[in-house]
Amino acid sequence: MTQLGVYIHYPYCRKLCPYCDFAVTVVPRAGAPHEAYVEALLAELAAAPPLPERRLVSIYLGGGTPSLLPPPLIGRLVAAARERFAATDAALEVTLEANPTDCTAEQMAAWRAAGINRVSIGVQSTDPAELALLGRDHHQGDGAAALRRALDAGFDAVSADVIIGVPGVGAADSVAAVADDGPPHLSVYELTIEARTHFGKRTRRGSLQPLGDDSLAARYEAAGRELASRGYEHYEISSYARPGFRAVHNSLYWSGGDYLGLGAGAASFVRDAGGGGQRWTNVRSAAAYLRAPPGQAVAERTPLSAAELTEDLLWLGMRTADGVAEELFTGREAAVEKLIRADLARTGGGRIRPTMRGFLLHDQVARWIVAGRR
Repeated sequence: MTQLGVYIHYPYCRKLCPYCDFAVTVVPRAGAPHEAYVEALLAELAAAPPLPERRLVSIYLGGGTPSLLPPPLIGRLVAAARERFAATDAALEVTLEANPTDCTAEQMAAWRAAGINRVSIGVQSTDPAELALLGRDHHQGDGAAALRRALDAGFDAVSADVIIGVPGVGAADSVAAVADDGPPHLSVYELTIEARTHFGKRTRRGSLQPLGDDSLAARYEAAGRELASRGYEHYEISSYARPGFRAVHNSLYWSGGDYLGLGAGAASFVRDAGGGGQRWTNVRSAAAYLRAPPGQAVAERTPLSAAELTEDLLWLGMRTADGVAEELFTGREAAVEKLIRADLARTGGGRIRPTMRGFLLHDQVARWIVAGRR
């Protein structure tokens, strides 16, 4: 039976971070339309394709800042997704992304009561200068306090996000500091300057100078060494976990699993019986999503042939430490040889796996895989 994840996008934030390129809307003065938005999500869920022969393994509430959503409404969404796909497994991973300032003891208890069993906390940095430049609405120490509260509240599965490569400021080693606070999972992202963000505008004006590739690579490799020394497995380009704590939901994306996205800007992928599949993405605007009839907020739909899906599975799998089975590279042997000669990949145990250099240069790995088709 095919594994399925449900992603629920909550688009509202208190403020727009200068580096953010996600589908977000700053909370209006009257407050976010929580009830209306949740009703639209529930209607989209009800109108979704039937998806038979799928086993629900994860529900992920991302954003935006879904920790702004009242816990009773979170509970309605989780219960509806479980019911829609007849999910009775107690091990179902149910994740909520949260800002540190929302992580009070009371909220933690309410989230657990709503069915959340994994929290992903946006710590981002432990350095006050970096937090200020990143436009975060929390201060030094708030991230550590949020992680402690999550662990004290009984969440076994806790993840922290950390950003590396913030230009011009910051003396603290945030990766090591956050790891020492005890979360069993970390996502470590290089700061990416997207053109339509405030940071993108500043970069074009010359008032923000991004780090060079060599400096970014050095910080990435240093983060990997720090986390390896603390017992974390580097299992995906940006993901580190202690044994047993890999992210179930994110792993679906990299392994070609099915996922249903609900909400503004949410993306979906579903395989078909012929070996191909279909991707679709909803409109990014929360207002446009709310205006659309249930199930009709799709902005873009792309069919995938079996060959195109296989190609996607190759470059997505090469994002992970597990890599890809050698037989899936049939017809691309020259590309594999090229990757190995460039120290971007290695072979062993019937699999092709990325090296650290392959992680760093994954875009190059993907280009050579695509170019290597017969």
